[in-house]
Amino acid sequence: MNCIACPCFVILITAKTTIKDTTMELDQFRTFAKGGEQTRQENRDVMLYTRVSTKEQADNYSLKNQEESADTFAKKNGYVITKRFGGTYESASGDFTRKEFTRLIQEVKRSRKRPFAILIFIMSRFSRTGGSGIALAVELVEILGVHLIEVSTGEDTTSERGKLAVYSKLLKAREETLNKLEVSVPGMKKFLEAGNWLGNVPRGYDQFGPRVKDIDRIKRTQEIKLNAEGKLLQKAWEWKIEGEKDTVIRKKLELLGMQVSKQQMSKMWRNPFYCGICVHNMLEGKVVYGNWEKMISKKDFLLIQELLKGNPQGYKHEKENEDRPLNGHVKCSMCGSKMVGYEVKAKRLHYYKCLKCKGVSINANSTNKSRAIGAHEMYQNLLEQYTLNSSTIEPFKEQLRRTFEMISETSGTERQNFDEKLGKCNADIRKLNRRWALGEIDKETYEEVRKDLISQKENLGKQISEILPETSNLGNYIEESLDVVQNISKYWQSGSTAIKKKIQELVFPDGVSLDVQNRVYLTKKVNSVFALINEMKRVSGSTGKQNPENFSGLSSVVAGRGLEPLAFGL
Repeated sequence: MNCIACPCFVILITAKTTIKDTTMELDQFRTFAKGGEQTRQENRDVMLYTRVSTKEQADNYSLKNQEESADTFAKKNGYVITKRFGGTYESASGDFTRKEFTRLIQEVKRSRKRPFAILIFIMSRFSRTGGSGIALAVELVEILGVHLIEVSTGEDTTSERGKLAVYSKLLKAREETLNKLEVSVPGMKKFLEAGNWLGNVPRGYDQFGPRVKDIDRIKRTQEIKLNAEGKLLQKAWEWKIEGEKDTVIRKKLELLGMQVSKQQMSKMWRNPFYCGICVHNMLEGKVVYGNWEKMISKKDFLLIQELLKGNPQGYKHEKENEDRPLNGHVKCSMCGSKMVGYEVKAKRLHYYKCLKCKGVSINANSTNKSRAIGAHEMYQNLLEQYTLNSSTIEPFKEQLRRTFEMISETSGTERQNFDEKLGKCNADIRKLNRRWALGEIDKETYEEVRKDLISQKENLGKQISEILPETSNLGNYIEESLDVVQNISKYWQSGSTAIKKKIQELVFPDGVSLDVQNRVYLTKKVNSVFALINEMKRVSGSTGKQNPENFSGLSSVVAGRGLEPLAFGL
């Protein structure tokens, strides 16, 4: 029997041919295969990052030692160091506060041909931020395919166990930092509370102490003195008080041989360090006197802050000018900006002007020379609209009583609720300050969140202060409130500037808008008591009835706010 003709032999030959053809077919696609040790090891390029954070560390982990160890390691393992980063003193308190570290990460991310790995002498050189450092490492390894290799031990992230070891070391580095901070942070806080300064001093000062770079300034205790530039900047403060513009001041300083940028000058005006006041993030909102030479008095510093808030066009105006009580209270109806009061001394006349809208100006007082009614008389007329008529006096008194009693029942619970929120807000601020001090968040995030928390705290404090207090003599309270309401316009007209401003804030807490063209005030938010008066007058006019029961549904208008300020002793 011919075996070749055997069906089994034919099947065998056919099977072998099929397998061979299939293998050849798959080999053609092998170049598309991903992963595997062969593919991963094709790239032998690595980058090197070295750093020391302090001179003390330089003794143990010198930059030279880090580089030499990396070079030896690379040569032994067949790696090629293509680029080197670091080589300087950089603190690891924040990852992206380090210039060289940031440059390294940016280079890795934008490189068309990414390196196989980044060499680090020990993992603590890479990051001490804990979670954020690990997150960055995961991004490099898992997303970008760039590994981390610890030169001192040879451990790397090419295996799952290696990843665990590297991430654990990053976490341990964070723990070491926290242990140090638990000792150092309280000490730094006490140092600041004693009137000392942490960090670099502002321009115009020389710092002497135990931790200064200049060997000639090393002393046992801190001392901060004015230097030659400080003497010149002292003149700048004097010129600012005299009303000179920043451009003029900068030009004067330039003639004296000192260059100051626009941004530097603007920052200087707003830094309380120059008047001997210490404000620091680690003080958590506390303000202390500094142990250094002042460049300007506290009084003049605060005066300049008022000038900075004032009229950019140079009109001289004051917050408490008796001739312009509406200054800052009235807003332009066209743009919403606060209108600024000023005096034309040649005419001895006062005006309010919008600084943004051209031609939007109004005379403050009605005079024989005035073409139209003045802003002050218009304001008196506006207040007149919020006085009671004879038909609503008794219902108003009854409504006040009912509302007061209703609010008094819940004010205790409300106060407790606000106190709890305030306590939580303070705790969040302390936590945020600590996170920033530890380098867990960047400065931009810190400032943004802190601004929001401070705003919340201020709002809660305002709400707590507005909670209606208990009173033992409700009858007198109501009569005093009624007197204020009925004579609010007269009190404003005859009162001092302080009284006028108090009334303005009382009746219109958000101010009023002024339509200059039509000579009319526009109101949005009105004190709840005065809003109640208007509503009662409307209801009374529509029903013609004076029974207090007809106004019982208006309790919500008052809503627990605006009662207490009425008894401000006018």
